[in-house]
Amino acid sequence: MDIYTACAVQPAVKAVQDRNDINRNIKRCLELVDISPQMGITATADFGSDHWAPVKLVSFPEFTFQGHESTWSMQHYLNHVVVEIPGEETHRFAQKAKEHGIYISLCALERDPALKGWFWNTQIVIDPRGEIIHRYYKFTPAAHWELSVSPHDVYDRYVEKHGDSLAAFFPVTETEIGKIGANICMDGHFPESARALGVQGAELVIHPSMADPLMSPPFELWQAMNKMRAWENTCYRVCPCRGRLEGALRPENIQPGRSMIVKYDGSVSAYANYPGETVISAVINLDELRRRRTSMSRNFLAQIRTEVYRKIYENPIYPMNQFLEQGPSTRAARNPKDVLKEFFAKGIFVRPREMPDYMK
Repeated sequence: MDIYTACAVQPAVKAVQDRNDINRNIKRCLELVDISPQMGITATADFGSDHWAPVKLVSFPEFTFQGHESTWSMQHYLNHVVVEIPGEETHRFAQKAKEHGIYISLCALERDPALKGWFWNTQIVIDPRGEIIHRYYKFTPAAHWELSVSPHDVYDRYVEKHGDSLAAFFPVTETEIGKIGANICMDGHFPESARALGVQGAELVIHPSMADPLMSPPFELWQAMNKMRAWENTCYRVCPCRGRLEGALRPENIQPGRSMIVKYDGSVSAYANYPGETVISAVINLDELRRRRTSMSRNFLAQIRTEVYRKIYENPIYPMNQFLEQGPSTRAARNPKDVLKEFFAKGIFVRPREMPDYMK
């Protein structure tokens, strides 16, 4: 389909205390799927309407039906929060995708039976047949919030199972609605995560969620990164966020909305500039994007001077295989303090007048 509508759902999510909360969150998410065609400038009565740009993609934010609390222990995650994919929870979204003949993207904290005591922050895309066709493991968990592991944290085990290609870490899946890739929240701070998808031809990148204060004035870093990543890689970005976080210690509006859909030229096609529940939508025109990629001056992917840029990455920086034998039982376990100390010792960073105690 060259022209269709993509929706970003902005739900209110309850931070999970037990499995009943998961069921409640999923029920509300599925209701918001049903109402999605009636939202936005391409609004129509339902998914089956004869419409110039039918809704074909409905995307959800990070921690779609689990919420998140930065004080949860590893045991709480393992006992009450994490799920298996595929599993009962994702099956309910798969049934909804089949019902409406659409693609659904969602994120979940996923138990991996092969890695006892570890879990992933995973994004999947379900196709209109109800099949999981795309799976991405968050590459850069937030050191200050998360206990999930990155493929980089268990590199040797990951490569043994998935291989060592770029696509093994940053997959791009070809579908009838374009070549799809994914980043999650913290990944957005690393332009390499988006570029890894861009050099594989990703036409639409789904990038869910971030949290305040980075989304609101005076920072608005969320908005800036999504616009820039779309411009740099000549791709659409669909960026759903949570509209409210319920039942957590953190403020409800730490998730202030700000869902957005960005066009390949960096312009914002749809934006929810407020907290609370909503659904935003925008038209995805793949043929227009593909024509733009023929531009001599504005297709930056064709102008990457790899021979020099690769020198940036000749030496390792952040250590891999940190959690091969045991997951990060505390958030401090993945603190990059040793890397920072090395930067100061080598004179890459200039020391402040007085180093804080935790850096001594």
